[in-house]
Amino acid sequence: MTEDRRRPDEVLIITNGDSAVARLEEARVAGKIVPWRDVLHDGPVPAMSGLERLSAIRAAFIASDLGLGAEEVATEFRARDAAIRRHSGFARVEIWLEHDLYDQLQLLQILDFFRGERRLDGLYLVQADDYLGRQPPDAMRRLAEAAAPVTETQQALAGEAWAAFTAPTPHRLAELARFDTDAFPHLARALKRLLAELPDPLRGLTLTEERALSQLAREETTTGELFRRVTGEDEAQFLGDASFFRRLDGLAFGERPLIEGLPGPSQDYCGLRGAPDRGYAEFARARLRLTKTGRAVLAGRIDHRVANRADHWVGGTHVSPAALIRYDRAEGRLVAQA
Repeated sequence: MTEDRRRPDEVLIITNGDSAVARLEEARVAGKIVPWRDVLHDGPVPAMSGLERLSAIRAAFIASDLGLGAEEVATEFRARDAAIRRHSGFARVEIWLEHDLYDQLQLLQILDFFRGERRLDGLYLVQADDYLGRQPPDAMRRLAEAAAPVTETQQALAGEAWAAFTAPTPHRLAELARFDTDAFPHLARALKRLLAELPDPLRGLTLTEERALSQLAREETTTGELFRRVTGEDEAQFLGDASFFRRLDGLAFGERPLIEGLPGPSQDYCGLRGAPDRGYAEFARARLRLTKTGRAVLAGRIDHRVANRADHWVGGTHVSPAALIRYDRAEGRLVAQA
């Protein structure tokens, strides 16, 4: 496989994060590389005009949720947005993304941005069915050769799906998840996995929460091992450790805790604001177990969302005590609160 002979200043490459950037550079795929980085499956993603306005909301959420420096995160988003705004200076724009939920949501946002910019000419998609960060150089170069022009159908579908994702209710999203499409072969599966992060009708648990409690019902284990087991249940793994740990916070520190054993909130141990004597290792090695309430929730005798007034976001949908939205994972449909 020959080295990429394109001029780097002719190609803008947009990819998911730093691991993919490293693999692209290692393979000497020519282009200016911009990592997207946003964890769109966590926190508010409301519908609004203007990339920069949404980025301000996302930066504030990520800084607050993960205990990072607000200005540092905002600066990263501003630099990313400025880089993509300069797309007209590149004859070719390549979007390199994977099959999992993290990347599929990024794909929708990026293509919707270019739809708003009325750019289709010179826009290419490299759609991987495995993790870019694990690919050797020759595999990355083969992917570069397989880059396909983005079609009008793909751009239109991305715009429709992005609007559904950012809507204040998930009804249109649930409709789109029912249909596979050749335009995006991984999208329907990713959207179904996203909908599974809505609470179920009986116990008020998301799929990730259910899996965590079910693992602990079998045996006590450490936070790090629980992360490995739960994320391993996804065919296309998308949750990072920080996102998973924040979900454990929600199970451990409500009015009626479902699990016990964490030394404290993950921000205090895994965020930048953590005290010097606290750290990731202590949090990851903590041994977790179910509480009596946790066992009752898992058995369907208590509703976690009602008992703990738990709330979270799925795109533009705020799943709050005032607007509890439920998803029947077995039937694949939204239902009224039980």
